[in-house]
Amino acid sequence: MTIELLTRMSHRELDNLQTSLNNALNSLRVAMDSSMLPPLSSQYGIDMHPLDGLDQPTPVGVYEARRAALACVAELKNLLQHPFEKAAESAFSMYDFASVQVFVEHGIVDRMAKEPSGISAKTLQSELNLDSHKLTTVLRHLSACGWIREIQDGIFAMNRSARILLQDQRGRALISVPGNMRIAEALPRWLTYPEFRFSQSPEHTAFQLANDTTKPFFEWVKDDRNYLGRFAACVEALGEYVTPGILSDYPWQTCLESTIVDCGGGKGSLAIALANKFPALRLVIQERGEMVELAEANIKAHLDPNLVCGTVVAEAHDLFSAQPRTGDNYTFMLRHVLHNWPETQAVNVLEKLAVAAGPKSKILIIERISGHYPDTHVQFEHDPANTMDFTPSPSLITEQTLLNSSSRMPQALALHLLCILNCHERTLDQWRTIISRAGLVVTGLYKLRAYVSIMECRVIHTDES
Repeated sequence: MTIELLTRMSHRELDNLQTSLNNALNSLRVAMDSSMLPPLSSQYGIDMHPLDGLDQPTPVGVYEARRAALACVAELKNLLQHPFEKAAESAFSMYDFASVQVFVEHGIVDRMAKEPSGISAKTLQSELNLDSHKLTTVLRHLSACGWIREIQDGIFAMNRSARILLQDQRGRALISVPGNMRIAEALPRWLTYPEFRFSQSPEHTAFQLANDTTKPFFEWVKDDRNYLGRFAACVEALGEYVTPGILSDYPWQTCLESTIVDCGGGKGSLAIALANKFPALRLVIQERGEMVELAEANIKAHLDPNLVCGTVVAEAHDLFSAQPRTGDNYTFMLRHVLHNWPETQAVNVLEKLAVAAGPKSKILIIERISGHYPDTHVQFEHDPANTMDFTPSPSLITEQTLLNSSSRMPQALALHLLCILNCHERTLDQWRTIISRAGLVVTGLYKLRAYVSIMECRVIHTDES
């Protein structure tokens, strides 16, 4: 190939990504400055950046610019990385999780937090009774993953992100659920297992193969209180990650005249957060019997004591039983519930709510919608004021590319849920099919500053059919 030909060649993909990344980073600077946020640093493990918190939504401009920048970085890696290195990363990716487990379960992260200037592997050996030679290799892997940094030979210090793994932090709850690697290892076998390969049943999953059980996940888990507590904490952490967007990007003031029933509400974290932010709301947490005690303890621990007694209550209820709260006085909410079930069961759950709901009742489905769907709120019948408005950062890469390259975390979660529950991610059209089969219609779609959206529904009455 001649030099003349090389000079005429277009580096279009590389140029587009470079321009898009520069645009996103410039937008991020402007958005952070306008929100009075301090500069970012991956180091300085002593302090969390304001953007690291899970109690407030990320400012809209920052959210969009960061999403675009991360998508560009992912696409650049796909473009530039040698395919063999990519294959090697996948081959050994199980050690990403295993090394973080070592970091957390052996107390290394908690000890390292006390030494922001760094601590040696030999000191960790003497204090934690761990072999410094083995530990050094583990810590260097954590350094390559960005959790810590090796500031001198054999001396390591936390990066900012590692604080999410400290005791009582939400990231720690994700790491502390046992058995996930065993379930993932069963995935290839599950896909070709004769009795399971085409089954949609929650009794025929990789989870059953990994744990040598015939019980579906939720039946199995309730017999192990230790596992149940850890799993509930993990679910709560995932819920709390998206809670700020839920609280800020939906018009909850439209629900003030009804009681919100949080169906399958777990330990009640979302209901409690809603009550604390909107004191005029009244909420009921409905959950399996074994979870009610945990929800009541959570209410006692985290509900604003200045609120009126009974603002949030918990009660036992099975999603597949008739809904006892009926009529226009109730708004029904399902967050991270329907994705647990195949289509038939999801329709069954919604049918129970359709029977109970009055003409003015709303059913709020808070779930991830996979694939591309409209960039702004869509009101299919009603037209409430949008609560979230933004101008996307200029970009030469498509929205679909942004979606694909910024969704690794929710996509991994979708794969895990498939393996333990045989549930499936769904596009907007697939969600609307399920909703319609249950006798409901989507009246509003709200994108949030989160990987989930809110589908607002109501009952189709006979005069509308």
